[in-house]
Amino acid sequence: MDGALNSAVIKELFLRGCASLLGRGRVFRSRFDAVPEDDFEERERRRECAELEAIDFTGCISGVFVNALTEFVNTFLIAPSESETDDEDTRRRRVRFVEEPLVFPSLQRLCLRGAKSIPSNILNHLVIALPSLTHLDLSATRVTPEVLATIGSSGRMHLHSLSLAKCIRLTGQSICNFLIDSPSARDLKELNLYGDSTFFTPLTAEELSELVQRAPCFTRGELEYLDISSTPLTPAILDSFPSQPKLRSLGLSFMPTLPLDAIAKFLRTKASKVEVLTLISTSPDLGYGPGAGITPRQASVALHGKIIRPLSTPPFSFSIASPTGSSGKAPTNLRVLELAAPMLSGLGGGADTWRIIRSKGGRGWYVDTATGWCGGELKRELKEHPWREELQRLSDANGNVASGVGWHARKMEVRFIGNSYLVADD
Repeated sequence: MDGALNSAVIKELFLRGCASLLGRGRVFRSRFDAVPEDDFEERERRRECAELEAIDFTGCISGVFVNALTEFVNTFLIAPSESETDDEDTRRRRVRFVEEPLVFPSLQRLCLRGAKSIPSNILNHLVIALPSLTHLDLSATRVTPEVLATIGSSGRMHLHSLSLAKCIRLTGQSICNFLIDSPSARDLKELNLYGDSTFFTPLTAEELSELVQRAPCFTRGELEYLDISSTPLTPAILDSFPSQPKLRSLGLSFMPTLPLDAIAKFLRTKASKVEVLTLISTSPDLGYGPGAGITPRQASVALHGKIIRPLSTPPFSFSIASPTGSSGKAPTNLRVLELAAPMLSGLGGGADTWRIIRSKGGRGWYVDTATGWCGGELKRELKEHPWREELQRLSDANGNVASGVGWHARKMEVRFIGNSYLVADD
């Protein structure tokens, strides 16, 4: 639908609602005064509209959209340069911009995933005009180190979710500088630095090590979602990780040399609350990396022997009260593994209560169908339970499911968080 996002639509989306807020609660003249071509009734109509709180422009790459957004930013967010030939209207707009820069304080979530045609300078000015952002997804865009530096130096934004997946213009040092030094990244709970076999992360091993040991989002232990797929992660860097007691979803794909033993140790000792783990094209134990020489059966045995059984099975004990076996809780909350298609095929019909569930888009997960949240508690070995029955139904569907089925999303979710939101997702 991005072909319908012309200049009139973009202006209608952003120029609505109450007066802009900037600084210490000061209310500036309404943003509608910056639109002299609109008549009074049009401005009053927009004034009565609720301001948007979230916008999702995922995959918007059409010329219509890019030109419209560029025109909007150049008109309302970039101060006009001085010229001896400027007319009176241009001089008045320059003065008005300097005194009252246009901002959008109600917009909290912005997703530009895959909007790779937006120029970097337009991205820069747009993001800076959104001081209240808590969720920002710039995956697969033209974001540059200069954009991150500008966000970091503004000091107004306090992000809870940040996605910089497959941003090929970023450098490892720019990511480190932003996550380590910027107050905007201090309170992050979701961080996506995903890369794959075609777009590897720019982080070096030294930068990754520095990042996990110094960045507040890592040292504070508040992360709930983390994807560092394709980074040069080593067992030594995993050992240097601060404890992550709140982490529930972890992406470790495209790491062909990382052994399963190191992953299991990290989950058991530092991230036991992880429920969803991605291991696409990871570990020589699963047949990846140079000279691995592992058969599908050997990979399946390694997966169950080094990850599934040690991390998801309650410890065995024997007592008169319970003479048949296990009691207590499993060492971790692990219940979902995302794996590559060849690995899933090698698992056949699964083992015990673990089954394969495929998404409509081709991704696949190995899921413990007998484990789920019941009454605020993660319970294993569910017998006849609706949760287990539904997971079994999804497994039997073999990918013939709704588009919303899956775990460990790589795209920021733009949810209803107030009175208004927009999703423009092709």
